Amino acid sequence: MESVKDLLVEIKEKSELIVDLAYSALIFDSEDMAKEVESLEREMDDLVYKIRIKTMLAANNIEEAEQLSGILQVADAAKNIANAATDIVYLLDVDITMRPFLPSIFSKADEKLHVVMVSDRSSIVNRTIGDLNIEAETGVRVIAIKRGKRWIYDPDGDVRIKAGDVLIIRGTEDGYQFMERVARGEESWD
Repeated sequence: MESVKDLLVEIKEKSELIVDLAYSALIFDSEDMAKEVESLEREMDDLVYKIRIKTMLAANNIEEAEQLSGILQVADAAKNIANAATDIVYLLDVDITMRPFLPSIFSKADEKLHVVMVSDRSSIVNRTIGDLNIEAETGVRVIAIKRGKRWIYDPDGDVRIKAGDVLIIRGTEDGYQFMERVARGEESWD
């Protein structure tokens, strides 16, 4: 049985992922990512419901209820983030020529989304994300992998990178450039 703390951690992680995927769906004009955002919104609804029940059951008196009300505010904020992310992907229904504002919005972000194609010459092929410790080593996070026609969203540390994978990453420009060189096989990871 999940604790309130476990649920809060899961809500935080899903909030980050849903925002990343919503913007990625727009940038890459991806209906698949948009569907994943909608699926994550439903998961978020379920998590928020669970945390509300657990929080209400945990309060034995008015003082405890007041102390726990902050948790409910965080849950509501996460639900609002999920709803907004879903609203963002609805922009995919608008013709791409009617979305000229997107490049200027994304160009001002500290962390940017990029696409990296993994060559069969790359030193990261057949290594896991956890083994490489990509985020700590480069400052970029792999938020999705396109493998053939299949997507892997929010890949965990056990996911092995394969030649031909398309990595959707978020992070610093320096980290992206390093990942690009490594993915092409122009530079070794080690």
